[in-house]
Order: sequence, then structure tokens, then C-alpha cells
Amino acid sequence: MLVQIIIDFVLIIWLSILTYLILYRNNLYIRKIKNKKDIKSKRYIVFYIISEDQKISQKNIEEAIRSAVKELLGSMWLEISNPRVIIYLNDSNEGIISTNRAGYKAVIASLPLVKAVDGKKVLIVPKRTTGSLKKAKRLIGIR
Repeated sequence: MLVQIIIDFVLIIWLSILTYLILYRNNLYIRKIKNKKDIKSKRYIVFYIISEDQKISQKNIEEAIRSAVKELLGSMWLEISNPRVIIYLNDSNEGIISTNRAGYKAVIASLPLVKAVDGKKVLIVPKRTTGSLKKAKRLIGIR
């Protein structure tokens, strides 16, 4: 009888340890995958504009890009990509669009749909996509 109690006790401890290890390892594995999917890293699209007029405001360019994304892919993708013009230089007609990793291709695909900004014909040409704002600034000549 005493031997049976000892065997049961050892077996319960052994199963508890195994259960703890299995749950702990599964929990770590799930956390690693979650973190990779939850990363909302930024993408910066460097662009330049070919236009009739040199004076185009940053706000109007952003509105035109947002309406082009909405026209091409709908309001759902507009919310996902959330494109914003963070820098625009009037003298060189270059700028930087900030978006996220999920929607930067949607923004690039919708740039040719921007035909006019404030009644002026424009063509927005993407030069390069980078992952850091520092490199994007370097590409347009800001140190």
C-alpha cells in the first residue's frame, strides 16, 4: 500500500513537470510568431513630381494620393496603408511618403492614378522605397 502511494506521487509529479514544460514551450513559440505579425514597421517612399507648376502644397499632394488609393483599392486599403506626405521640397519637387509594410505596394500602385493636383497636371514618380527615414532624407538631399 505504501509503495503504491509513492508510485502515484512520483507519477503525478512527473506528469506535472511534463505538462508545465509543454505549455511553457508552446507559449514561447506562440509569442515569437505573434511578435513577427504584430510588427508595424514603416516604409518610406521617395518620390519626385513632374508638373506644369512648381508651387504645389504638401497637403494637396497628400489629399490627391489618399484619394487615388481610395479610388484604386477602396477605403479599407486606405485605412490599412495610411499614406502621409511627411516631407516635400518645392525647389526640387521631391518628397517622402510614409506608410506601413502592409500597404506600401498599394500606395506605389496608386501613384499613377494621380493626374492632377489643384487643377495642375502632375505625374508622381516613385524613386525608391526604404525602411528608414534617415536614408530617405539622404536620398532627397537632406542631411
